[in-house]
Amino acid sequence: MSQTRPSSPSDPCGDASSTRPGNQSGDSTSGPSQPPRTAPSHQSRPGPDDDVMLATGRPRSTSSVPSAQHPPQRRPGHAGPSQSPGQTSTAWKRPAPARPAQGGRRPGRKAWVPNQHGAWSMLVLPPVVGWVVGGFSWVNLLLIPAWWGAYLTYWAWSQWLRTRSAQRRVLLLVPLLVYTGWTGVLGLVTVLVTPYLLQWAVPLAPLLAVAAHQVWRGRERSLLSGLSTTAAASLMAAITYCLAVGGAGGFLGLGAGADNLPGSSPNGELTGWSWMWLVTALTAAYFCGTVPYIKSMIRERFNTVLLAGTVAAHTAVAAVTLWLASGGYLPWAHAVLWVVLAVRSLVVPLRQWRLVRGHHQPLRPRQLGLIEIVMCLAFLLSVATY
Repeated sequence: MSQTRPSSPSDPCGDASSTRPGNQSGDSTSGPSQPPRTAPSHQSRPGPDDDVMLATGRPRSTSSVPSAQHPPQRRPGHAGPSQSPGQTSTAWKRPAPARPAQGGRRPGRKAWVPNQHGAWSMLVLPPVVGWVVGGFSWVNLLLIPAWWGAYLTYWAWSQWLRTRSAQRRVLLLVPLLVYTGWTGVLGLVTVLVTPYLLQWAVPLAPLLAVAAHQVWRGRERSLLSGLSTTAAASLMAAITYCLAVGGAGGFLGLGAGADNLPGSSPNGELTGWSWMWLVTALTAAYFCGTVPYIKSMIRERFNTVLLAGTVAAHTAVAAVTLWLASGGYLPWAHAVLWVVLAVRSLVVPLRQWRLVRGHHQPLRPRQLGLIEIVMCLAFLLSVATY
């Protein structure tokens, strides 16, 4: 028994019977056929896979015997060894060519918009607290966009510094230059209109220096970096209050006449800057507390030391607010909110840990950010609008 040559690629629809043993077709009486040039050198006799290779141009499979689970595919009209001449096999589709990557042409969304959902409440709530206590100033229309631009500039710089690819750094230059220019122009105009705002560079400079140092070391997600940035953001409550009172109250609200300004505690003993500094301190305590709280559920899961410190800090602030509320220095609603925050700092992380251990879907950063937005609204309503 001998095997004839495979069907010619120029005749993909040739008679399949010519390839089966025992066939007495016309060309079987001719001399021994020459093996095709493209036949693998390690195979002494051409087989069915070679027919497919010659007829379709597909590479030969690693095994000379087709697998039962992955039968060879052929073009329509080509009869294989197990098909009759008139039978048509399943159509073979060429694989689609790979699409070129889009990321190498322009900066992605992440380069323009930070993916930290909780940061948006941090950017909005402190300025609003200052407005509610002291009143609104038209200069906020310059200051707030400049403040948002400063945060976006910080984000763009951190992305640029942490990137090692020269190509990606070039792409990140676009949002970096846009945000830096935006912040510089609006910040300069704001300072020219209200030069007394330069005094706030004294408390802001060391906080921003710590954050910049952490970014330089590639630790922009560290606990120290988060605490410094949230503390700086919380100072926006006092800065917008300063705008509302036109810079009255001396340096950082510690001068003469600082108490004869808008805003007072429930018992009326804290007025002006005294009350505003207490509100600013509570704002900083809330946002700084969210840093380890969020980390205990995402990046620092199962870190019992961090969780214990978070719960202890929230409990301490809750105890202080209850004491202040008992003396009339704080609304009771705000003290109750801190009790809720202290309970939340323990219950929610433990639930997150149970979900992860049980291989269930954990709470996502977006969900946690939405929860914090609700807490921010409760914070504002309880401390500034009693």
